[in-house]
Amino acid sequence: MNKMILAAILFVMLGILSVIMHHRNGLREVRFDGIRWAENRPRLIAQDSVNKLLKLALSDSTSAFKSGLNLRNIEQTLNQNNWVKNAQSYVSIDGGIGVHVTSKLPIVRVEGDSSYYIDASGVPFPLSKNESVAVPIFYGNPTAHQRLLIVDAAQKTAADTFMSNHIVAYEWLPEGLAMEPRQESYQIVLGTPNQLEKKFKNYKAFYAKMQDSTVLKTYKQVNLSFHGQVVCSK
Repeated sequence: MNKMILAAILFVMLGILSVIMHHRNGLREVRFDGIRWAENRPRLIAQDSVNKLLKLALSDSTSAFKSGLNLRNIEQTLNQNNWVKNAQSYVSIDGGIGVHVTSKLPIVRVEGDSSYYIDASGVPFPLSKNESVAVPIFYGNPTAHQRLLIVDAAQKTAADTFMSNHIVAYEWLPEGLAMEPRQESYQIVLGTPNQLEKKFKNYKAFYAKMQDSTVLKTYKQVNLSFHGQVVCSK
């Protein structure tokens, strides 16, 4: 019986101690612990801007203590930023608040009536003063559907080592999607941007044969839209 009473007393004491420690922990003032950036992503948003957003989110919480800190509010504030793909906040045991930021990844830069980036979903977002990203350029004002096709073409181009180094820009012509090769005066017409791997294969075979020819410099257009053919025009 004495052992049971002693065990019960110890259990109650541990419970009380846990409540006290939890209360004290909740009363700790939070401090900025730092910003962690996702690897292999550009820092389109400046660290000072993230700090300001964190302070804004913290000021909107019920208090400056851990017990009143709304982490979801912090994440929502950061995720509303044009250059943030995802933000996850945390509070360490000593009261430090931090955030892991994943920036959006530009796939194509559009230069038309306005300038902006397109992400992998074809969604536009503004250019950044904090960092410029070297990606292919699209000249014009693409529709939402065209943006998806452009992104798909750019991603497949980037997956091909030769084409990735060879292509610098895109444009939508009456004949369809066209690409601008580096250090060449002609345009490469893809037409409907499907079966791109086959079209790239045909073009690479053509270019390997013709790159040292002076005739190549006379072409204005290399058309890959015809099935299994490379049609050139001057």
